Amino acid sequence: MKNNKIKNVLGGIKKLIKDATIGFFQGIYEEGVETLNAQYMEMENLFLTLVFGGFVGMPLAPIGISMELMPLLKDEIKLLEERHFLGYDVLANYFSTLGGEW
Repeated sequence: MKNNKIKNVLGGIKKLIKDATIGFFQGIYEEGVETLNAQYMEMENLFLTLVFGGFVGMPLAPIGISMELMPLLKDEIKLLEERHFLGYDVLANYFSTLGGEW
């Protein structure tokens, strides 16, 4: 009888540790994915600025390269227009991905 109680308690502790470990690693994984998505969006913005900078007066990339890349950037151009139209604040979005209350 005592053995069964001890086995039940140890089984419960084992399950608790296993669940906590799984939850911990799942949280790390999700946080990593969110961080990578935020970095991807920022790099995409930097790339668009590099390519389209010549059109607004910032001579960052040669016009020939910008014109060659233009057909490949249809989706990014639509995203840029949506962000501009909605008044999308990139910096605020970046800081909101860091967590905490600003």
